[in-house]
Amino acid sequence: MAKNGEPLQNSLLLENVLTRMRKLVASLPAGSKLPTIRQLTGQLNVSQYVLQQAMHQLRAENLVSSHVGKGTFVGQISAAAESRNRRVLTLLYQNRYRRGDIVAHNIHQRLSMEGHQSLVLTYSNVADVIEMLRGGMHFDTCIVQPRAAPIPISLISLLKQRADNVLIEAYAGEQLDVDSVSNDPEATVRLIVEHLGALGHRRVAWLTEDTGNYFFERTARLFAMYCLGAGRSEEECPIVRAPADPEMLGLRDMTGELRKLAGKGGRMSATAVVVASFSDGATIVQAFRELGLEIPRDIAVVRMGSPDLASDHMDTISIVGRTSRQAADTVLKRVFWRWENPDAPYQPYYDQPVLVSF
Repeated sequence: MAKNGEPLQNSLLLENVLTRMRKLVASLPAGSKLPTIRQLTGQLNVSQYVLQQAMHQLRAENLVSSHVGKGTFVGQISAAAESRNRRVLTLLYQNRYRRGDIVAHNIHQRLSMEGHQSLVLTYSNVADVIEMLRGGMHFDTCIVQPRAAPIPISLISLLKQRADNVLIEAYAGEQLDVDSVSNDPEATVRLIVEHLGALGHRRVAWLTEDTGNYFFERTARLFAMYCLGAGRSEEECPIVRAPADPEMLGLRDMTGELRKLAGKGGRMSATAVVVASFSDGATIVQAFRELGLEIPRDIAVVRMGSPDLASDHMDTISIVGRTSRQAADTVLKRVFWRWENPDAPYQPYYDQPVLVSF
């Protein structure tokens, strides 16, 4: 994966040169002789080293062929070869939650194995990304993994100029004219209430980050609707929206929020707690221990996260969500579907979660 700094700049420069060279090759009849290396370095304003790297890639793609003493010539490009080779940029917001790194790696690995050109850009500052993408590079698809970060409209607008298609992962992109893939909020709440109901829990507290995160907010509203339909009071099903810590990723004071639920008596009235937060499993377990509660012996806890990450569930916390592999596979299915259906309306796609209990 490319990181911020010189390696990233080199990767972006090479990709830019490749884009311009592919356009040049596509504009010439098969068998046409290309300008010399010296001529091309002058026309493209790049070093001979970068151009040699680009030519090596073009030869690997069978777009050109070089002959000692004669020069480099345009090769035949079959329609099948052109359709197989796509350029995909994945933008991954950098934070401490490992799931995004695993999903991005799976996407990159699969695309590369299938012969596509895949570039992963890890960023922490949106302004840096916007500046880097103003260089005129073009991609078939851009995949955005914002995780806990907001997505400025200015970034979406620029990406739509730099890519034929844009897909946002773990986000519902209604009214943005992009594709999106998200965990299904309705299925998530249904799995949670059915699981806790089967265990006999009627007093369930819902603890969520008050950050405007669309998924956390939507699932909280759906849970409130469920409680209302089931005839349960707010005392039986309290919803607590708590401040988050953007630096640490997760609730600012989980122990303090749980103490508020316990009240002055110090005894938790709820027999189950749902945690909708980026806080890791160790933080959740420790917060309950500070209240003298062991999961699941003393209290049932369900959190939203990745069943394949031990740091999310600690072999203790029941978890509802998608595995990292499932998330990557669904993203790629939607990307491939979009390539086959370029004129289809943009829409959010909701993936089906699973619940793993401990």
